[in-house]
Amino acid sequence: MKGQPTRNVTLLSPGAAIEGNIILDHGVSLFGIVGGNMIAQTGLLHVGPGGLVQGHVDGDHVRIDGTVEGDVYARASLEINGRVKGNIRYCGTIRLGPSASLEGQLKRVARELTIETESSAMPEASNVQQISRAAGG
Repeated sequence: MKGQPTRNVTLLSPGAAIEGNIILDHGVSLFGIVGGNMIAQTGLLHVGPGGLVQGHVDGDHVRIDGTVEGDVYARASLEINGRVKGNIRYCGTIRLGPSASLEGQLKRVARELTIETESSAMPEASNVQQISRAAGG
């Protein structure tokens, strides 16, 4: 539809095996095997039933129905119905399903501070220090 944003989702089907890191600027659903890290800048990062990630997972909205053997970082929401063997850090909400299996530490962390400027120049060092102090740094 005209004027509607395009929502891209990459699908990695059962039988797909990728050795290396996957970094996307959109969502992904994995039903195969990834021997590396999976990072989705926006959208849903979904490890589906039968899916396996042997590395860390990093995304805005993360849903794990398969297996992750590595650390998980969810910036907005996290839902686990599968197995995670690694530490979990999340910023927003978390939901653990009845079949969730966790082997590692679970920790809620504050959202990362983002500094935006209107000009292309970096802000003065004193401004950065003031922002850092205001954020508790």
